[in-house]
Amino acid sequence: MRDSVRRRRQTAKEIKVKIVERAACKRGFQKKGRLVVAVAVTLACLIFYFHLAEPPFDLENLTDDERAELKLAEPALIANLTANSPYQLGRFCDSGGDCFVVEQRYWQMRGGLRAQRLIMYELNDKMALTMANLKTPEIITAHHLVHERWAVDPTILSFSYNLMQIAAGFMLEGLSFDPPRNDSAASVQPVQQLQRVLQIGMGGGTATGYLRMLPIQLHLDIVELEPAVYAAAKRWFDFPDAAPNINVHIMDGVVFLKEAAESGLTYDSVILDASSNSPTAAVVCPHPVFMADDVMDAMSKVIRKFEAHFRSCSALKILANGQKLLVCSNRDGFTWAAHRTRMLDNLEQFDEVMATALAPYLDQLNPVKE
Repeated sequence: MRDSVRRRRQTAKEIKVKIVERAACKRGFQKKGRLVVAVAVTLACLIFYFHLAEPPFDLENLTDDERAELKLAEPALIANLTANSPYQLGRFCDSGGDCFVVEQRYWQMRGGLRAQRLIMYELNDKMALTMANLKTPEIITAHHLVHERWAVDPTILSFSYNLMQIAAGFMLEGLSFDPPRNDSAASVQPVQQLQRVLQIGMGGGTATGYLRMLPIQLHLDIVELEPAVYAAAKRWFDFPDAAPNINVHIMDGVVFLKEAAESGLTYDSVILDASSNSPTAAVVCPHPVFMADDVMDAMSKVIRKFEAHFRSCSALKILANGQKLLVCSNRDGFTWAAHRTRMLDNLEQFDEVMATALAPYLDQLNPVKE
């Protein structure tokens, strides 16, 4: 009898313990469940914010109060961006073992925020392979704390020599904003001729972006030795995977020039921007391999319209520190010294169309002695 009662009491006690344990477990599950839900929601928000979210504000449809509220928060966001600049976006190495770092930099100038994206040599942080200005948003919001969301501004070339390389095609009259037209009987409207440009060395593709803005019918062949550089241009510098009348050739520029010369392929302008990675080289650009006699001969043969050899060259100062750009033509005697006024007129037309100021700048840096 006592054993039976003891067992019954023991059973009741066990049941009570189990009830308490279940209640505790339920409370714990509820707490853990809320925690799991909170973590899941946080992760979902982070994934959405960093990868999927569109700009959180339609600036065109903001009320005055909403716009004022955003502007009120803007100084703190700008301070955050500039205080921690520069930011490393990525890193890559070429086939020769040279490595590069992709950086984004912010600074304030004339009361506004400026931003640039660069490809820097990893072993020489004073030497940049590419530098691109970025579009500054009308209002800086938290959306712009994600650096990859800043778009490249193709209307500005950060390197002055890139701009001069493009303008030189017009200055030497290889390219024209008003080229001859081919009138076809089958066409009601005259068709503008394609003007052909060869660019050797692409970097981040910023010069290509500017070339695409020219108001002319353009065919562009780009030759780049390194696949990693081409991949970086597409990933970080808004270079298109495909575009009409633009062909990218991943190959040695020397080989391309020789094959083009042998096949009779010609261009209206050739831009040579293939540089040496050595910071101690006397001439950084072009790479020494392009200065060999047979390569220069091949380059002269792919320039159409005139003779098959460079008849004239001019070394123009493009920076006050003495940096010069060599521009060559197959037209006999067509040099800066002999035709300075004519070349300046051509540059003034380029300035007018592209909203630049090269003509007075080069005129000041390159006076002709009487």
